[in-house]
Amino acid sequence: MIERQIKLIQLFLNNEYQFLTSDEVASFLDVSNRTIRNDIKYINSSFLKDVIKSIKSRGYHLDTDRYSVEYIESSLKDYTDKDNKILLTLAYQLLMHEEQLTLIKLEKEYHLTKNEMLDYLNRIKAWCEKFDVIINMKQRKGLEVIGSETDINNAILHLNQLSSHENSVETLILNELPKAHVQIIKEIIKRTLGEFGVKTSDIQIEQLIIHLILIMKRRQSQNELISEEVNDEAFNISKRIVDEINGKLGYDINTETIQLFSFFIGYHFDKFDLGVQQLFIESYINLLIEKMENRISVQFTKDKTLKENLYSHFSRTYLRIMKDVYLNNPLTKEIKTLYPFVFNVLYEIVQRMSDDSGVELTEDEIAFLTIHFQSSIDRNEQDVIKVVIACFYGIGISQLLATKISKFSNRIEVIDTLKLEEIEQYDFSHIDLLMTTHQPENNKIPNHLELLQVTPLFNDNDQHQLQQFMNRKLKPTMHIDEMAEVNFIVGSTEDQEITMPLIFQKADEILNHNHALIDGYIETALEREKMSSTYIGKEIAIPHGDPEKVSKSHVIIFRSNKGFYWKENKVKLVFFLAIAQRDIELTKRIIQTIAHIDEKKINELIYLDDTKFKAELLNLIKG
Repeated sequence: MIERQIKLIQLFLNNEYQFLTSDEVASFLDVSNRTIRNDIKYINSSFLKDVIKSIKSRGYHLDTDRYSVEYIESSLKDYTDKDNKILLTLAYQLLMHEEQLTLIKLEKEYHLTKNEMLDYLNRIKAWCEKFDVIINMKQRKGLEVIGSETDINNAILHLNQLSSHENSVETLILNELPKAHVQIIKEIIKRTLGEFGVKTSDIQIEQLIIHLILIMKRRQSQNELISEEVNDEAFNISKRIVDEINGKLGYDINTETIQLFSFFIGYHFDKFDLGVQQLFIESYINLLIEKMENRISVQFTKDKTLKENLYSHFSRTYLRIMKDVYLNNPLTKEIKTLYPFVFNVLYEIVQRMSDDSGVELTEDEIAFLTIHFQSSIDRNEQDVIKVVIACFYGIGISQLLATKISKFSNRIEVIDTLKLEEIEQYDFSHIDLLMTTHQPENNKIPNHLELLQVTPLFNDNDQHQLQQFMNRKLKPTMHIDEMAEVNFIVGSTEDQEITMPLIFQKADEILNHNHALIDGYIETALEREKMSSTYIGKEIAIPHGDPEKVSKSHVIIFRSNKGFYWKENKVKLVFFLAIAQRDIELTKRIIQTIAHIDEKKINELIYLDDTKFKAELLNLIKG
């Protein structure tokens, strides 16, 4: 089945108690009635026999007398798991093995129709572009993979992005060797590292085996990776491991491979010396921290833990970059989804710094850095409100009030309880809120201090007032005048088939019509998308370019109820962000709001008319 047919089944599952006409289904999937009838015929013959019934004058529905909804859902999950597996396996076959492949040969091998195979190949082709790997489909000659060995290896290591957690590229790479051989190699590596006093784990050993297999099977040019700077201890460990593998398994692994493998041993177990390059690393990190602080107004320069962690992490990163070696960050997709604002600001800063430093970081490396900066933000972010209680009624009521307030929320810390007459002498410099049972004299209250008057027994109205204060303090809402800085536009594609190139074209037209850009903005957005997809999960993408090329901030929203491909991912909502540098705080709020929209809300939003959609979105952003 192709993706449209999968979506058709999902549509009937979502409407299990209703009849759907062919017109309704055709409208939802944006195809003709004839196509829908053909799809249903194909599903009934190839997926589950006669699972979709046609009742004259009523329409189509699932045959729940024959199949339970749970069984249909389970069968569809099995199919989509199979779909993920085919996508991963096919991409691996294209990239890993230098063999002549034709469309006809692949159709037979995978038992797929021509349309199904083209669907898979187009998804793989779009995904490969961000690694500078091109897949050409030529008549008679078949499929051609174009790219450097480094870029192809990088793509191979990231193939898990195409699949679910049930299938992994690591398994495919390990299957290049007999299981018995993999087990023997694992034992050799573990024992040898132990003899050299190196502590390790099964995961690290598996990673070493994967890199060894890639070196052996890909037979890439290794000259750039081999230098006289190979660490002696790492080389000795590598040589002993390889010599034993050659002896026990009859392999013929050469000296060049030993040298290259020693790099990965040195990397994993800190067997390297950067020498004077350490000065460059510290300079780079200090500048990065300073630029991040200036961009998002968090005092990163005062966070010693952040500096130490980044010095340590980036030393290993720099070593990889200098050797042109890529490692997969399995959490990149989740990091981009959870922390899109920090990731995107980092991406822009790193790209600018690359002009002077010559250091170009992949999205995997930027995702690692994102975690360090987000941890610093979490350490510095105020997540507790410090309260002092002043009570007229004595210590008993004060303690009761303190207990009730502390139990009200774990975000409140009661620092002290006072008598009303003690307010004037108290140091409130680090206190957020003074709660009193009686109104004190105003001239005794510091300007920075908020005052909240409550009843001695802390009734429902008091609780409501405190909750409102917490909302303002911990998650401030935006003012109308702040929102006025950004023009929100719901984009129209005029019944054209929505594609990724069309989105960029329409956004460019709208932004230029509104005189919002300085020349070159769309080009920076396209380059940004090429290097790292702005897909953030939950069928949402947030394309954007250089904020310094924006004169007037705009957010253009495109919607699709059936979804369309954004590289390898399906999206229903695209927020095209063209936000000027001066509106950075607003950028943060917008991106964080978008990232927290759940799938249920997305499916509600895409069916609202333009006016209601825009109003609902603005309410979400304002908080």
